[in-house]
Amino acid sequence: MAQTTYTTPGQEAPGEIYQQAAQNGLGELAAVYKPRFTNSFLILGIALAITIIDIAAIVVIYEIGFIVYYLVAIPIIAIIWAINTLGSANLRVYIFTTGFIRAKGRKGEVVRWDQVQAIWEKVTRSRYSTSFTYTVQRADGQTFKQGSPLQNSRDMGLRMMREISKLHLPAAQAAYRAGQTLSFGRITVNQQGLSNGKVIVPWNQLSNVAVQSGKVYIEKDGYRLNWSPVRSAEVPNLSVLIALVKSIVQGQK
Repeated sequence: MAQTTYTTPGQEAPGEIYQQAAQNGLGELAAVYKPRFTNSFLILGIALAITIIDIAAIVVIYEIGFIVYYLVAIPIIAIIWAINTLGSANLRVYIFTTGFIRAKGRKGEVVRWDQVQAIWEKVTRSRYSTSFTYTVQRADGQTFKQGSPLQNSRDMGLRMMREISKLHLPAAQAAYRAGQTLSFGRITVNQQGLSNGKVIVPWNQLSNVAVQSGKVYIEKDGYRLNWSPVRSAEVPNLSVLIALVKSIVQGQK
């Protein structure tokens, strides 16, 4: 399946970003992720318009003898939204062939895929939306968090996890074959089976590892086992874990 590229001709990236990419051997630009609102004047205008309309509504309702207290909170919410949105308006994540650049402005932090030690996926659900946040830890210990409010943040995270898996999976498979125990947060993998720190499930009882609503489950013959699920945000390199388990399960057949 072809991958969607979120770039537009003439607006791919500033020259300084391309220069950083070339200096660090990042290869070709594949995608650019940015917030929905990037214009500071538009953000302030929206917040001001909401506040004015709300004040007018309060005055009208008060004149006819009613008081709607929750309307008083709307300007406060609008101000908080504007502050948060302004703070991320210039955030960009540029995905290249061999890494990415996280920038606020015309220069940013460079992370090559082969420098990544771990990546975490956090899924936050509300009544009206689902947001995804991805924290990348570089080998030097520095972390980079990106996700909401970037548009298409789920696609960005899947790209990151896919590239990181390509590099980490062969080493994980070799360690498993050598009889080592691999740790993915609370979840461990070894030749005896899969463990969540409380229960070990032998490989002959396991058919799959699944992620739903930000939680990691295990399956036996298509059914979830009575196994305490672990949040995906607690599992470093979740995509590596899933790929490793699938390769082990397939090898058992």
